[in-house]
Amino acid sequence: MTIHPIRSRLFTDPQQLCDALDIPFSDEQLACITAPLEPAVIIAGAGSGKTTVMAARVVWLVGTGQVRPEQVLGLTFTRKAAAELAGRVADALARARVLTGAEGEGAELVMTYDSFAARLVSEFGLRIGIDKDPVMITGASRFRLATRVVADAPGPFRSISRLSHHSIPERVLSLDAEMASHLVTPRQILEQSARSETAFLDAPLFRGKVMRDVAKALDATEERRELLSLVMRYQELKRRLGVVEFADQLRESVRLVTEVPDVGRELRHRFRVVLLDEYQDTSSAQAELLRRLFTGPVNSDAMGFPVTAVGDPYQAIYGWRGAASGNILEFPYQFRRSDGAPAERQTLSINRRSGHRILEVGNSLASGLHAAPGEEGVSLVAPQGAPAGAVAAAMFDTFRDEVDWLAETVISQHDGGRSWKDQAVLVRRNAALAPIFEALRDRDVPVEIVGLGGLLGLPEVAPIVATLRVLDDVTANPEVAMLLTGPRWNLGLTDMEVLGARARELATQSAIGTPESDDLIRAVTQADPGEVVCLLDAVADPGDAPLSAEGRRRLGRFHHEITALRRHASEPVADLVTRVIATLGLEAELIATGADTTQVARFVAEVASYVDVDGDGSLTGLIAYLDAESEQGEGLMQAVPSEEDSVKLMTVHRAKGLEWDTVFLPSLVDKVFPSESRSGVWPQRADVLPGPLRGDAGSIPQLGEHTKKGIDAYRDALKDEHRLSEDRLAYVAATRAKRLLLASAHLWTPGNIRPRAESPYFTVIRELCEAAGTYLDNATRSSDTNPIPAEPVRAVWPVELDEDGIARRAAAAELITRATELADATEQDQLRWTWESGVIADEDAATVAAWDESIRHLTELAQRRGDRSVALPDGLSATALIALQTDQSAFAAGLLRRMPRRPSTAARVGSRFHEWLQERFLLPASLEELEAQPTAATAELTRLIEAFEAGQFAHRMPMGVEVPFLMRRGPHVLRGRIDAVYAWPRDGLEYLVVDWKTSNQAADPLQLAVYRQAWAEARGVDPAAVGAAFYHVLTDQLRFVEAPVGLVDRALEVAEA
Repeated sequence: MTIHPIRSRLFTDPQQLCDALDIPFSDEQLACITAPLEPAVIIAGAGSGKTTVMAARVVWLVGTGQVRPEQVLGLTFTRKAAAELAGRVADALARARVLTGAEGEGAELVMTYDSFAARLVSEFGLRIGIDKDPVMITGASRFRLATRVVADAPGPFRSISRLSHHSIPERVLSLDAEMASHLVTPRQILEQSARSETAFLDAPLFRGKVMRDVAKALDATEERRELLSLVMRYQELKRRLGVVEFADQLRESVRLVTEVPDVGRELRHRFRVVLLDEYQDTSSAQAELLRRLFTGPVNSDAMGFPVTAVGDPYQAIYGWRGAASGNILEFPYQFRRSDGAPAERQTLSINRRSGHRILEVGNSLASGLHAAPGEEGVSLVAPQGAPAGAVAAAMFDTFRDEVDWLAETVISQHDGGRSWKDQAVLVRRNAALAPIFEALRDRDVPVEIVGLGGLLGLPEVAPIVATLRVLDDVTANPEVAMLLTGPRWNLGLTDMEVLGARARELATQSAIGTPESDDLIRAVTQADPGEVVCLLDAVADPGDAPLSAEGRRRLGRFHHEITALRRHASEPVADLVTRVIATLGLEAELIATGADTTQVARFVAEVASYVDVDGDGSLTGLIAYLDAESEQGEGLMQAVPSEEDSVKLMTVHRAKGLEWDTVFLPSLVDKVFPSESRSGVWPQRADVLPGPLRGDAGSIPQLGEHTKKGIDAYRDALKDEHRLSEDRLAYVAATRAKRLLLASAHLWTPGNIRPRAESPYFTVIRELCEAAGTYLDNATRSSDTNPIPAEPVRAVWPVELDEDGIARRAAAAELITRATELADATEQDQLRWTWESGVIADEDAATVAAWDESIRHLTELAQRRGDRSVALPDGLSATALIALQTDQSAFAAGLLRRMPRRPSTAARVGSRFHEWLQERFLLPASLEELEAQPTAATAELTRLIEAFEAGQFAHRMPMGVEVPFLMRRGPHVLRGRIDAVYAWPRDGLEYLVVDWKTSNQAADPLQLAVYRQAWAEARGVDPAAVGAAFYHVLTDQLRFVEAPVGLVDRALEVAEA
């Protein structure tokens, strides 16, 4: 091996490093930076500059001639963190000028733990028979496939049939993920289930009967077996489709390095130093992979390999998704030095982010962690001369008061010179984000919700989700009630009470009238038949219930709308979501009020990501995915805040690794933060991996006796463990602030009978603020009665209108109906609001006036649209250019009103056929890899494939398929993909560009003219040497078209004119 020059200067003293980087490193930092080449763990407190220390260690090792840059491997969790660490290392190496720039001199390798595992499988997988690169799926795509597995499972399932059908896919994925995180096989689960079942059956009885907790444990054991069968089907489906998750890659990588030890030797030869960032968040499987690669038994060449793990046990907040926080505490004993001694333990305790008052809060919140056995974290201290920072706390009567104060404080901070993006609001639950978002938006504050979970609660998104849920589940009573009492239908409380009574009446009639159905109802719902109450039944059949006349009419219209939408419930879910948005009239409402449509667009984009595996997906699967994000979306997808100058709103879990000048911690009330445990104990929760099977079994509480007493003791131990995890989360939240930390709480929320107790975390902060004189107590505590009205404000309905008002609203209804463009739009007389009688309440005058203003605005908007001119965008696809030529008005309208288009069945089949062709020519793929559920679309795809295989192009090998291009024409750039290009040495041609036609839809020669010109320019040949043809697959007809030179330019000239 050739050894390249390392340096232009050689460090012999740590001070030289400080001078070279112009950083006055502390003694504890220098101890970490200049440590010898042997295993070590660095316990790095929040804000202690661990990334700077890791970068400086690389500079020291390179500058002292111990390693070359390309011999350094760094691993972390997110792409953002990997990019930051790589950038810091590169910048530090350049600033210290320790590189010569010699040819062959490489760069350090920094990547995520997931990418590292995938790279191992890709590079060495052939050694264990992994011979292809699979497609990676994440997030929503997993839910789509899991839902498909559940829908296709033959059953019967005695236990999981009791569960909500929305919850089963999530449980399948949860169990699969836990198995992967702890390297557990199906056989191990079956064997453990048999052992625990036997033990629970031997539990003492109570009056001759099995105790309830023990019975639940036996039920959970059977449910786990059934879930396991679905997990195995899920894994088989992924193999059949050629898709994997990062967890699958991790599992395979561990198997690889276990079966082929030479992989570890090769990596230890390739790398001389390994840096492991955020090690407290690694799973048991990740730790096992790293141990097998970078350490070994006594006297082996692997023991003592220089691995440095960096992390903080106080910031181990991802245990719920597989992280084993004990990994970092066990590191010294798992990665021993070459003489067998435990690895060195070093600390970084000087926080360089936050003022010392903020650090006082962080340390106080972590006091329970300091006292807990085995935590071994560090107390934070500020460097000498650091700013003090500030902490304030405030208590309010109601959550509404608290939110208003927060919003006004955000504005005052901005008025004082702080940018919007330097302020963040961190919450424990997603549910708190929507009212804060609205309060800031109402005050014209730019604000961004980071992550999907908080987005779902926004007023413009919540009705979409509620409607989807109602379409999927007729018993979704909370969503039906939300829609009916919302601003669109505005059903009064009295009518809702009548409707609920009618629903109970119908349920009772059903139970009495059809006794033979009792067993079926019990089998499906595990409920008494009389308890199966469905509001939608009452909506469909209100009978003679004493509803108001207007309430009855609105219920009729609601029923008609839901029934019409349900006819489309089986269409592609992306199409259905577009239809729901149009039906609800959300776009018209947002435009009329001048509101931003960004949040609805973000939701549509999330739906698109859900169907990204094969363009399909079920409504049930989408609901399951949204439920998971809403209920525990602390990191199902790691959203990254944008760089826009806006206030950031997110859960504390998403804030890990980030920092802001000012941080708000609202809603610090008991049972919110700290939260109550939701995970459940494994004896009674089937999707939780049994404790004895976990890779970190030795560092977590375990079930003792298989009895009720044992379960109770185990549950108590897990509660204590959960409280420690909440303490870690509070510590992370407080230490995100640099200059100002603002904590707040409230006494009352709607529906509370008693005032909320303040969070113990708020108590800690309040006491510190009282001592400093920065506590604001705005709670009057004048009464033990909730000051928030228990009932909504009532108004007389319908309102009185003059003839002009009635005509204006009828015209507006027609305008909105046309805008929805739904094929099943309701008849005009049903769209008219019947406002011919009644007396308007004084408090409704402003509302009615606002409606009139909205109608005027919409009418003017519709009149202006016909005259609006639109600038042609610089970037155009070939399809867009054709659309522009076909109908310029429609094209311009599309630019002005960007909404997702609903693809036709033919378009979806065409897209899948193109994908099949690409795989046919470029990959050793088979038809099985395009396996899908039997549908009409699949049958049409099969017909196309069979026709192609029998046609004239079946045995011709193209020069390229799906060839991308960019072609500049003046200020415009045309982009697109050529279906296929063939060598064509005949008819005076050299090449032939071909566009596959899978339907009878008319083809525009302009499309081929663009393709022809693009290929000619790319190959540097005369366009006359390039032919162009449409190939009609089903009829095996090749139709050459005239695509004269200059057609593209003339099309653009016409468009500009």
